[in-house]
Amino acid sequence: MSLQTNRSHPSTATTDRRARAAAVVRPAPLAGPARLLVAVLAALATLAATLLLGVAGAVPAQAHDRIISSDPADGAQLATAPAALTMTFSTEPLAVEPQVVVTDTAGTVVAQGSPTIEGTSATFPWPAELTGDTYTVAWRVVSSDGHPIEGTFSFAVAAAPEPAPAPASEEPAAVTPSATEDTTTEATTSAVPEETDDEGRSIAPLLVGIGVLAAAAVVVAVLIVRRRQQD
Repeated sequence: MSLQTNRSHPSTATTDRRARAAAVVRPAPLAGPARLLVAVLAALATLAATLLLGVAGAVPAQAHDRIISSDPADGAQLATAPAALTMTFSTEPLAVEPQVVVTDTAGTVVAQGSPTIEGTSATFPWPAELTGDTYTVAWRVVSSDGHPIEGTFSFAVAAAPEPAPAPASEEPAAVTPSATEDTTTEATTSAVPEETDDEGRSIAPLLVGIGVLAAAAVVVAVLIVRRRQQD
């Protein structure tokens, strides 16, 4: 009987050791605050993963071409109309149906068409008759990665100066018939005395000579008569 009792003790000790080992390996259940902390950490991890995915998705969109500058610049105040509109991009856009639409302050489309793509620039000729207003330019091109990009800019052009009036030509004063007749009469009247004076001056020496000869003839005749009377 005593032998059987002694044999049962080792098996009991082994069972106890196994139970203690299993208790050590099995994790203890989390308390209330620990469970809340784990839930918060899991939520933060999920939020961080979402933000990373959003940033990663936004990177390809930022790789599209973008406009660097425009001529005229946005908000420019010009004294005269520009010769053309020029837009410069970060890379070379594709020459696939580029579009430019120009509107005035009333929203009326005053010009539209396809700009010329040369390298990183797109050029659109400016209509010469458009002055004295603020214009908005809407453009659209296809990026080098195949995605369309678009934008707007605006500028003002001063009104063209009015042309100076032509100087009035000086017209000669009209001559009335009465004035013409009076002038002719006066010219004729003034010319007659001049001709008479000239003729009088040319005849005067002749008359003087004739008078002298007549006087000499009279004197000679008187002397002849007296001499005959004395004889």
